[in-house]
Amino acid sequence: MSLPTIVIASDHRGYALKSVFSEWLRTRGYTIIDLGPDSENSCDAGDFAKMLAENLKKNLMHKGILICGSGQAMAMTANRYAHLRAALCLNTTMARLAREHNDANVLVLGAHIIGQEVATDCLDVFLNTKFAEGRFTARRDKLTALGGL
Repeated sequence: MSLPTIVIASDHRGYALKSVFSEWLRTRGYTIIDLGPDSENSCDAGDFAKMLAENLKKNLMHKGILICGSGQAMAMTANRYAHLRAALCLNTTMARLAREHNDANVLVLGAHIIGQEVATDCLDVFLNTKFAEGRFTARRDKLTALGGL
């Protein structure tokens, strides 16, 4: 089975962690689509979450990663889109359950909330956990049916 393409974006506060993740993913054979930013200059998290949503709509098999200072702005923006199930995760249990029980397709992290090691562990768990399906399929489908942009 081939690895999913990873679409990644951040704001200025998540830029450093995004850079670490991009390297981590490349060394493991993932194809990366980096939507920016390309520096720590101030920018709006919501703009980058919107770009990620637009990109993932073109290929629903891709997975997304969004990073800002707290993760909140990215999660709130991403979850306005019907095709995204963005999970703000603070630990590996949240990352695992987001995938297993909700079929989350976007991992959201707060770079100023959790450290780099925990964030990387969350990424690893998120990418390596499969959706449990079964009774959770109805939950996922209900989320999608709510609609959005």
